[in-house]
Amino acid sequence: MPKNDNVKSVRLYESVKAVAGAEAADKTAQTLYLSSSADYKRKWKWANDVCAYLEENFDSETVKKMRMGCSCTPPPKLMDEGRKLYRESAAPDEFCEKFGAGAEGAFRIWHEDGAFNFSYPTCYCSCIKRADGIISKTWCLCTLGYTKALFDYILERETDVELLESIKTGGEKCSMRITYRDQAF
Repeated sequence: MPKNDNVKSVRLYESVKAVAGAEAADKTAQTLYLSSSADYKRKWKWANDVCAYLEENFDSETVKKMRMGCSCTPPPKLMDEGRKLYRESAAPDEFCEKFGAGAEGAFRIWHEDGAFNFSYPTCYCSCIKRADGIISKTWCLCTLGYTKALFDYILERETDVELLESIKTGGEKCSMRITYRDQAF
């Protein structure tokens, strides 16, 4: 078996372990291995295999927790800048305008009906962005973990994040809705 040393594979292992235990993580790693030398075609296949395996072996809420847990980490600079702009803003729309202005088209943010909406114009996932095709929504649940970590930090409170659409599942953009449990402004 190839060495399971790809950062995405390691994150998946750690997340499955945290959610379902070491035995489940070991079985997952034995079934779904990915080396750091994998090309984009191999990563695409692995991502599809991950979705099928998780969907077959775990309930949907467990799968969501696992995929959220293996998300990439938002860059500290983005988190710190977002928090600073949030603290300096008097209203949600002001925050969105300031935070979005610094994004230079990398993302869009707006406030509507008491929630933040956050979207990307393209897929940024290093595992699947170069491949053509549609993937299960299961794969894109990791963006919820990324977005939750980002907005929990920026807003300094717990958030809930919902995936509205994603490019690799056939959507026009990757889009999330962020709600917060207590008043943010």
